[in-house]
Amino acid sequence: MSRFIPWGERIVGYGLLLFAAFATMAPFLWMVSTSFKADAEVFQFPPSFIPQGLGWQNYLDVIYLPDSGRQLVNSLVFALGSTISNLIFCSLAGYALARMQFRGKTIVFALVVGLLMVPAQSQIVPVFLIVQKIPFAGGNDWLGNGGTGLLNTYWGMILPTAATPFGIFLMRQFFTRIPIEYEESARLDGAKSFTIFWRILLPLARPAMAVLGVLSFQSAWNEFIWPLILTNSRDMATLQIGLQLLQSGPDARWNVVMAMATLITVPIIIVFLFAQRFVIDGAVTSGVKG
Repeated sequence: MSRFIPWGERIVGYGLLLFAAFATMAPFLWMVSTSFKADAEVFQFPPSFIPQGLGWQNYLDVIYLPDSGRQLVNSLVFALGSTISNLIFCSLAGYALARMQFRGKTIVFALVVGLLMVPAQSQIVPVFLIVQKIPFAGGNDWLGNGGTGLLNTYWGMILPTAATPFGIFLMRQFFTRIPIEYEESARLDGAKSFTIFWRILLPLARPAMAVLGVLSFQSAWNEFIWPLILTNSRDMATLQIGLQLLQSGPDARWNVVMAMATLITVPIIIVFLFAQRFVIDGAVTSGVKG
């Protein structure tokens, strides 16, 4: 088979790639464009893609919203707490499933893989009841009755996302690809299991940790349903809930809504740009496809 692709096929291939790229980017570009438009431009017909001017006032309106600062803090606490806990617990569980020998190991791994096929939406009500019935939390007695548990708290948001089946599977797959000779050499020098994990395997797992960190941060940052169900106080609302409140009224200003949506996407873009090299390496070496 020739290594050279005919020019006609190459042009068609590049054309399809450009079309797919545009179709993917078009909603995002339209959101950014609308965020700069004045109120009159939003509903004009025919619509224009390029705004007549840079309406920075829309972004200022978002920044000066009464609850925007509190919502930002809540989103950061939730996203960072979920990310850090996933990195800790998923790496420990992945190491145990990859390297340690114990009874029922195969069954535990099969359960982890099985949980990957369970939709997250089907777990919302059971998890909510568990969070609500935690003993001695939020005024509950030892049976979990009489109070609110961990509702309307950061712990209630973070704990159900502290470890995920995908994170455990990802770290387990990466640890199994690290040569066993590293561990055997360390054991000959007298190293214990945790020392091997902390000083040898974990530094080698930085690409997989980057993948897990980025995906965990993105998932928690974009989460809407769980904080909405768990909290009923405006003081605990995240940016996603704030965005929904901003667009729910009959007098919603869609240019301001798009400005807020644009600002919400900025942290995800920044995190990915800083970690993209590790993300690509981790996705390749872990054998996990997006």
